[in-house]
Amino acid sequence: MIAWATWLVCGAYAEDSEFAGTVAPPEEQKTELTAELGGTLATGNSNYYAVNGGMALKHTAGKNQLTVGAGLNLGAARAVIDTDGDGVPEGIADQYTENARRLFADARYDRFLSDKDSLYALAGAFHDRFAGFDLRAHEQLGYSRRLVKDDDTELRVEIGADWAQEDYVTDVDPNYANVIAARLLVGVSHKFSEQVAFSDTAEIYENVINVDDVRILNNATLTSALSGKLSLKLTHALIFDNVPVEGFRPLDQTTMVTLVATLL
Repeated sequence: MIAWATWLVCGAYAEDSEFAGTVAPPEEQKTELTAELGGTLATGNSNYYAVNGGMALKHTAGKNQLTVGAGLNLGAARAVIDTDGDGVPEGIADQYTENARRLFADARYDRFLSDKDSLYALAGAFHDRFAGFDLRAHEQLGYSRRLVKDDDTELRVEIGADWAQEDYVTDVDPNYANVIAARLLVGVSHKFSEQVAFSDTAEIYENVINVDDVRILNNATLTSALSGKLSLKLTHALIFDNVPVEGFRPLDQTTMVTLVATLL
């Protein structure tokens, strides 16, 4: 699986002209805080639940920006009991069986070189035993460039290096690995109006030790404002690893709808 960085990692922004060709970031401080939550609950003939949530904090002070994100994806169901195998259930299990558990967090620091350029450092980790990871921690260094930046549209590219320390779940042998990869990101966002916006971010990780190991993450979102503080967000996340953890599938996809609250 690939390092979750992308559900909540943001680029740097800046305004205020200094002279032709160079724009300096604003000197004042600015803080943004959002939280989102979504879920499903079914009872009766079907018994299952799913919960998705997250938060993102971005603080900008002069040429410095700190971005912190965290989130979770939890799910469980009560299995249908068909003891005689005739396809007709005789009952439902007493206990819920967990079928999704992903917890993640990332922190990123950007140092602006201009309104379009920044150097960044990132550290993060996630837990997802259903993808084979007991814990996957990683660190990144890189360069970010905004090719387009106006009031409605942003297009950015990033290049960098990623070092991951992977601890796998029990019964995976070997149980640990270090992965050093080159990273390329392309991200685009566009505001169709004051109420509707779209963004898509694609990342590619190329293992520099095992070149057959390529990892891809794509995260697309469509957001519709409900009020000044509340928005509805549709997200589709795709994670592909052509060399997955042994015994696990190479592709994961998640589609979810969450309610987003802007706290600051």
